[in-house]
Amino acid sequence: MIRGVLSRLREWIAVENPEERIDGSGEAIVSPQHRRSLEVERELDRLDDVTNSDRHRER
Repeated sequence: MIRGVLSRLREWIAVENPEERIDGSGEAIVSPQHRRSLEVERELDRLDDVTNSDRHRER
């Protein structure tokens, strides 16, 4: 009985055509506040440093 239910559940959930599956990066989905990648964070830090050094030059 349980096997039958599990079998039906698997069929109901399964994607008919595996080519239609959505491929992802495999990374966990997190809140939008924490979605920035490490590369983006580094670039933002670099741009902040450039902006700060430009401000010091103007003085």
